[in-house]
Amino acid sequence: MNNLYRKLLFAIILWLLGALFFVGLTLNISWRLEDRGVAINEAGSLRKLSYLMVAMVQSQQTKNLDQQLLIFEAKLKHLSQLETGSSSLKKNTEHISELHTVINSFQIFKKKILEKQNNPALHANLLDETHEFIEQINHLVKSIELENTHNIQLMRLAQILLMLMAFVSALLSLFLLNKLVIRPLSILNTGLHEITTGNLSTRLDIRTDDEFHQVSDGFNQMASSLQDVYQNLEEKVRQKTADLKQTNTELSVLYEITALLHKGSSNPKTLNMFLEKVIQLSSAKAGSIRLLNQQGQKMEIAAAINIPDGLLTHPACLSAHCCLCGQALKETEFISYSHHNSEHNLPCHQYKLDDFATFQIQLRDQPFGLLTIYFDQASPEKSFDSPLIRLLCTQLAVAIENDRLILRDKQYAVLEERNIMAQGLHDSIAQSLSFLNLQLQMLNKAIENNNKNNIDQHFVFLNTGLQQCYDDVRELLNNFRFKLNTESFQGVMQSVIERFKLQTSIPVKLSFTSTGADLTPQQQLQIIFIVQEALSNIRKHAQASEVLIEFENDQDIFLNIQDNGIGFDLSIDKENQGHHIGLSIMKERIDKINGQLHIISEISCGTSIQVSIQHHQR
Repeated sequence: MNNLYRKLLFAIILWLLGALFFVGLTLNISWRLEDRGVAINEAGSLRKLSYLMVAMVQSQQTKNLDQQLLIFEAKLKHLSQLETGSSSLKKNTEHISELHTVINSFQIFKKKILEKQNNPALHANLLDETHEFIEQINHLVKSIELENTHNIQLMRLAQILLMLMAFVSALLSLFLLNKLVIRPLSILNTGLHEITTGNLSTRLDIRTDDEFHQVSDGFNQMASSLQDVYQNLEEKVRQKTADLKQTNTELSVLYEITALLHKGSSNPKTLNMFLEKVIQLSSAKAGSIRLLNQQGQKMEIAAAINIPDGLLTHPACLSAHCCLCGQALKETEFISYSHHNSEHNLPCHQYKLDDFATFQIQLRDQPFGLLTIYFDQASPEKSFDSPLIRLLCTQLAVAIENDRLILRDKQYAVLEERNIMAQGLHDSIAQSLSFLNLQLQMLNKAIENNNKNNIDQHFVFLNTGLQQCYDDVRELLNNFRFKLNTESFQGVMQSVIERFKLQTSIPVKLSFTSTGADLTPQQQLQIIFIVQEALSNIRKHAQASEVLIEFENDQDIFLNIQDNGIGFDLSIDKENQGHHIGLSIMKERIDKINGQLHIISEISCGTSIQVSIQHHQR
């Protein structure tokens, strides 16, 4: 609980208890005054009843005397209840004693009245006796009135004390409010005014044990900070400007080197430019970049600036396990070395390169090599660690990995195309050469047997086979030299069809519709290859008289190549794949673009090759 809150709560509770006490006291006194007033009235009525009963006896009107005696006793009983009731804070023994005296006297008085009511001779002393009884009642009334007067005085005193408490509490409230709230707020307001007018040396001195003391301490700290800022503003601006300039320089270098690596990849020229930027950035005098070989056992010098040839060819500098560089390559990302704090005998010492830093070129915990930069006049405590250089090494590792991935993709692409070329050669030229070889052997046998008819026939077969082989070679060369123009895909397909028509004189009808999204270069390339392969199969095997090619690019991509040739049996084709390698080539090409290939063929009913590609799979 806050100190100021506790103080205010304590003061309020104390004032409330005092007010409740005095209000309760006055209420109790007022209740006692009310009881005493009733008692005075009752006691006064006893005197009246006494004279009334005497008068009734003297006038011999005793008919209602018993009723008056009962009323008198009831009033005495009521007075007894008032005196002994709970309305009095303190029982008055004098009242009780006098009341008992009145009650006892009444019994005697009652007895005398009853004796004299039928004996007029005794009426002479009745009035005197009545006066004595009335005098006792007067003593009781006087005692009650004295107590009533005392209660009135006590009530006045309580009211005066209540007024005095209200006055004192008001003064005390003003004093506490001024001391606890108004004065601290005034001091704070004065301090704020001084601060706003430029007097930053203003300090507050609020010595309390509540929240205003904490506010005062906070104000003083704020004023001290403002004063320090204003006094050292120029220095801080200069420092911040220098820091900002350094940051801008580092960002500029990072952007420049990242753009350099993105543009020039990781070739030797790019690596030398990268090393020059790092040496310039770190104020070094020399540096080198060494990359690990594929086995991860040796390093090759990829770039070097101001490094002696002897150090470049030193076995320790080319091994992935020797010297401190090997430790940096395997155990840690960074090593800072100075000859002041080491007794290592390193090859660098022979060439006066005693202070250097080695950074690991790595990506995802995979090391690619090391960047080492050498310095002049290093202090024993100086460390050359730089987060920027580490980040640049990571960017270099990304560039190296990208180059390797691109090279690997190119190798895979070459291998895939070589596989397709091998399949094409096997399906066309190899089979033609095999046929020519068989015909040549049969020709030799016919010559040996001097069978002129067979000789002429085999010569015809050889001429036909050579022409077929020549056509296959030309077709393969045309396919291998094919260049795709993505801006005229329809024109490219039309040129393939025209070349087929020149070779075979078979009419081809093309239906081309393209209203959907553009095809990717890979999709265009593979579709053209599929069309070429299908037309080649038609030329070689179908014996068709017409061909229909339908291409539609709308929601999805659809291609249909249909001929009216002799067709073939798909079940036999599945068992004799060697004779229809062209179909497997088309299947491999359509798989590259996530498409579907369907072949429909029946004997003497032609063949339909259908290709479907969904756009969302691109």
